[in-house]
Amino acid sequence: MSEFEHPIKDVTDSLLGWATQAELELAQRLNHPNVTIIGDLDLASDEVERIEKLYGIFLARQLAAGGNLAELTALSPALFLVTLTARAKKLVAADTFSREYLGGIGLNDLVSESQIDSILADKLAEYLTNMQVSVFDTDPVTVLCWHAGFVNTEIPQLLETIDTVAAEHDNPTIDDLELPHYFSGFHQVSPHAATLYQGVMALRDFTITHPQSWFDRDRKHLEPQLPTAIADAVAAELRERPVGTEDRAAAVGVANRELRPRLILDPVRKKVCLRLPEQRVPARGEITWRVSLEGSTTVYRTGRAWGDVTGYAESLDITLPRPVREVTVEDLSNHITWNVPVVNTNDPILLFNKRGGSVTDKKSLHHQRIRALIPAENRLVDVVHDMDIQPVSSFTIDGWDGWVCHNVILDGVDSLASLDAAATATQSDLKLLRVVDPRQRVTFRTPDEAIKHVTTLGGLKVHSQSLVAEFPPTPSGDTEIWHLSISAFGGAGLAGEEITQPEPLEVPAEGGVFHVLDPDAYDAPWVGEYLVRMRGPRNESFRHEFAIVEGMLAVTTYAGSSGSCRIPAGGGLSEATLIVKPGNKPFTVQPDKVHVSSQEAGADFVVSTEEGDSLPLRFNPPRLIFELPLLTEPPMWRASRMLLHPRMIDTEGTIRVRGAGELEDPKISVRNHHGQPVKTTKLTSRDGGITYVVPVSKLVSTTTVLSRGRIDLEWTDPSNNKRISVTLADVETTEPVAVTLDGGTLTVTGTEQQNLGVWVWPETAPWHPADTFPVVDGAVALPEEYVDAGNLIVQVHVRDPFTVLHTPVSPGPEATVLEQEGFFGTDDGVLGTLSAFISGSHDTIPTDPQVMPVLWDMLASGGHRPETIKAVRTVFQANPDASLRGLSQSLVKSAQQPGRFIETGLVRCRFTGTPGSEAMDADLHLAAWIGTLELLGQLDHLFGAEGYPDAAKPQVEEVKKQLAALAGDNILETLKTARDTTLDSACIDKTTVMLAGMDPAQQRFLLNQVFGEHIVPGAVLDDSSRLLAVFETFNQRDKLRELLGSENLIASAVTLLRTLRSSNKSLYALARIRFDKLDGVDTNAKENLWALAPVVSLVLALASRVSAHGLITSNKTLDAATAGWARLAEVVPDLVISDIVAADAIALAIAKPGIA
Repeated sequence: MSEFEHPIKDVTDSLLGWATQAELELAQRLNHPNVTIIGDLDLASDEVERIEKLYGIFLARQLAAGGNLAELTALSPALFLVTLTARAKKLVAADTFSREYLGGIGLNDLVSESQIDSILADKLAEYLTNMQVSVFDTDPVTVLCWHAGFVNTEIPQLLETIDTVAAEHDNPTIDDLELPHYFSGFHQVSPHAATLYQGVMALRDFTITHPQSWFDRDRKHLEPQLPTAIADAVAAELRERPVGTEDRAAAVGVANRELRPRLILDPVRKKVCLRLPEQRVPARGEITWRVSLEGSTTVYRTGRAWGDVTGYAESLDITLPRPVREVTVEDLSNHITWNVPVVNTNDPILLFNKRGGSVTDKKSLHHQRIRALIPAENRLVDVVHDMDIQPVSSFTIDGWDGWVCHNVILDGVDSLASLDAAATATQSDLKLLRVVDPRQRVTFRTPDEAIKHVTTLGGLKVHSQSLVAEFPPTPSGDTEIWHLSISAFGGAGLAGEEITQPEPLEVPAEGGVFHVLDPDAYDAPWVGEYLVRMRGPRNESFRHEFAIVEGMLAVTTYAGSSGSCRIPAGGGLSEATLIVKPGNKPFTVQPDKVHVSSQEAGADFVVSTEEGDSLPLRFNPPRLIFELPLLTEPPMWRASRMLLHPRMIDTEGTIRVRGAGELEDPKISVRNHHGQPVKTTKLTSRDGGITYVVPVSKLVSTTTVLSRGRIDLEWTDPSNNKRISVTLADVETTEPVAVTLDGGTLTVTGTEQQNLGVWVWPETAPWHPADTFPVVDGAVALPEEYVDAGNLIVQVHVRDPFTVLHTPVSPGPEATVLEQEGFFGTDDGVLGTLSAFISGSHDTIPTDPQVMPVLWDMLASGGHRPETIKAVRTVFQANPDASLRGLSQSLVKSAQQPGRFIETGLVRCRFTGTPGSEAMDADLHLAAWIGTLELLGQLDHLFGAEGYPDAAKPQVEEVKKQLAALAGDNILETLKTARDTTLDSACIDKTTVMLAGMDPAQQRFLLNQVFGEHIVPGAVLDDSSRLLAVFETFNQRDKLRELLGSENLIASAVTLLRTLRSSNKSLYALARIRFDKLDGVDTNAKENLWALAPVVSLVLALASRVSAHGLITSNKTLDAATAGWARLAEVVPDLVISDIVAADAIALAIAKPGIA
């Protein structure tokens, strides 16, 4: 009898471990009772692509080493079934299935189609039976198509059929429809088809309910939920071709404009930014955003650009000043909240495509060139081939110390991972591995630069040459037929007229390049704005918005000395002219010279052909803009000459200037009233010539203010080599403007300055954003809502006719309070009632959750009556859950939140963390520590005398998952053991205290050795986060010496330690850990007092949280310590709050054993 020969022939294969683990996990998931078809696995499409790529390489290596395909698939049936089903989902034709499968996983040169056919015929039913999923009695390809749930090409057919029947009667059922071929057969043999159909209908209905924003909204609440890959395919089809689209196979569909904020990389300015996207401007004229970064919330407003004709607000890029785990963004106009992931602690790499868009979330990369931002000590590795990936070039990112961004070409690379310098490929976590497969993507390329300063009325840039489509090698490895469709660009959310019927393109196996708008097709030039679609045989759909005037030549000239941009001149801006000429193909331009006068932002013109094509265009010549920092208002970009009072200049601010590109040798001067320069200094650029900056302090010392005179800017224009000088501002001593209120009219007196405006805030409604009104003939007629609405805060400002000034978030020091009766809004029990309380019209504070963030903002702003502060605190303690959530939604800065939490007494309240809406769940991420306390409260609430009820167990698992994501895996261990393992390592000891006495240079060197590896932001209770929080006491030791020496915190901590010892010995032992680590340190010496801060913090945290859970009572001691503890939280907020979170988990574990 011969010995058994193992199917694995290459035991050194780097993917052997991955294949083993993936097979085990997939088999376990397939055997789950809820999984009846393979499509139920809920794998995202890019995760499936990753499996296909790695499985194909694994099989290829084993086959090359002498393996047998039948034996290998028998060893990995789950992987085999998943990849087969993935290919069935992309079915082109049944008779080419095996060829497509082999081409898809890269085995067409190693395996014959007949081998696959044979395995399917002999083994498919056996493999399905072993995995305990449905076994259908039909041919293998049909079985696999049914297991996919949907074939991609049938999704448009199904949606079109639903549209047809739904037009005749509402809510058609699956039995009302003539279903596509494979889905029809699936419906006949399995009730699961009806569930999938209901999932499609739920998603379809959702798109009707939110027609403009559905794609960017959370859809987890839809029932039944579609498996991810199917949901993605249906959503992609509905996004491009909404409900009601006819002939979906041929239709290009509607243009999209995203609502979702996203990460981008700006390689010129070397910044990572959060981009707030363009949006349709509402009636108020601005979009309001709330952006939360590590718990600190900032309000931003975006609006239409000067001269805009599209109706959309400008996008806004917010620089991320350092690595963070995530950013939370709330769009108040559409009432959507997003959590935007940034750095994954377990996978510290950010990936961006060549246009700067983030592709970090992709498991399968479809790009040949990317930029990878990783810790400087890490390296990029192709784990599949155990090969370092050498970057083409690298650069650092502003503010991201210890990180580096690499430009990488992925030719010949199959996988990508970021590994620690000391780690080997075999030690990498293959679950975090990304595969590289450019075959999956068609790219569009423009061979020419867009014509400068010219756009369509829809906002598209205009090109003079055809758009080019680049096809990579085909996924099948064979020649493929794709279809090109072109429609007119109708604007966001609108379908344009179809220009051409779908044109078949024969794409060779090796790929190819095609002109989308063939320049040889017609004698007339292409003139128009188009939406282009490339549709593949598997229902792939790639689209591109593009505007062209074929052969267009354009020259822009400016009146005056500047040859690159408009500058302040003659009470306006210098005039500009655009001259447009055709190339080899004729067209006409009306008017033939496009002229922009000194008061206009731009001018419209029309390009037309003899054949009847016509394209309206917009000429928007660039202008010089500048930002002068003022004490009276936040920094704002302006374009016209300003008039300033000498004391309005912020001497600690920065002057910024932007032109239309490089400014050679730019200088800024302060001149006296005789025109003589008092001080001149150079401006510099840190972003590649986009923005030029200089601190005001270089012009004026910090002890004096600007003299009377003017501020001039001069530079050399590289386009004509002329030296240009413009006055940015006149500086004069002027009398303050007077503002009075009479009924509904504001009157402005005391100035002859033109272009005045007012920003108006209702003082009794500090949450209400300011409104902007122009001053006309010295007066403003206020809207009805401001009449008898309580006191108004009014700030007069100088409008700029050549730019759009966004209203400030809060009034400046020059604002005037105008008194009147009443309050803002109505007595509605919510914000209107709060306004009445602030005005003194009511004695009771409303307790609605909407009010809580505003109450926190009120406390943080200060200046309120003691009785008001006391009333607010009483409301907080009576409504701890709503108050805690309100703190995360407030504008209180993250560093101040722990102190306010302690000061108000909330730290000693018990939270139930009752689950809320989707928006409330998103709010968990606003401040991670607050979200953690809320989730711990949910566990506390769900855990009864008999443990968790069966009905709550799915919710409990979800809460634990959220806890691990927010606070780190350590918190789950703490809930199990009632012990915080980080206390042993994150501590101050004798060595640290000795370090405080060293030379500063030695300190920096040693601290860099310890903390250099902690540049990746971690969760609240991660080891690295706890260590950094504790060592912040070292950096703040001077403040801590003073604080601990003047407050009675140490005495309170000693008293509380005794209380803990008498009530719970294990708690006492935990509370002493940090103190015991100080063995050998003279803590009575004043210079070492700071080292006790972590000890005091932990003791107070434990005492407060076990008191909240009813395990001890030490109210008097805690009352005495509250003020000092809040001050401690202001000095070392991360230490204090992480101790409170850990203490709450410990208290829960002791109070409710088994809660984990």
